[in-house]
Amino acid sequence: MKALRKTILAVAMVGGLTVAASGCGVIDDTIEGLTATGPATPAPPAGGDGSEGTGTDIVVTAIVTSDAAKSGEILVTVDAPRDSQSFAEDSVELPFEHEFSVPTDVAFPFRGSRIEVDAGPGATWIECRIIVDGEEVATHRAEGGASTAVCERRLQLGPS
Repeated sequence: MKALRKTILAVAMVGGLTVAASGCGVIDDTIEGLTATGPATPAPPAGGDGSEGTGTDIVVTAIVTSDAAKSGEILVTVDAPRDSQSFAEDSVELPFEHEFSVPTDVAFPFRGSRIEVDAGPGATWIECRIIVDGEEVATHRAEGGASTAVCERRLQLGPS
C-alpha cells in the first residue's frame, strides 16, 4: 500500500512538472535545441558554415625608431594559440615597421606581443612601439648608446 502511494505521488509530480514546463515553453525550446531546428539555431555567418573565422584578422604592428640609421639586434614575437609569429635580425634599417596578421578563428586569438631591440652604432636613444588594430598598446624609449628598448603587451583578463 505504501509503495502504491509513492508511485502515485511520483506520477503526479512528474505530470505536474511536465504541464508547468510546457506552459512556459521549456519543452519546446529543449526539443528545438536537440533537433537543431527553429529559432534556437543561429544561422552561420555569410560566406561559410561557421567553421572558419570571421575574416577579420587582428593586425599587430611593430615600430622601432632611433636617431641612428640602423638598429642593433631585434626580436619581435606575436603570441597566438594557433599561429605564433616572430621576426629576428642582427640589424634593421630605421625607422622600422613590420605588420603581423593574427587570425581570429579561435577564442582569445591574440595572447600578446613583445619587441626587444638594441640601439645601433652611434645611437643616443632607441624606441619601440606596439600597435594593435590601430591602437598603441605598449611603448618604451631607452636612452644611451648601449641601451635596449623592450615593449611588451600581454593579454590580461580583467582591468589592465
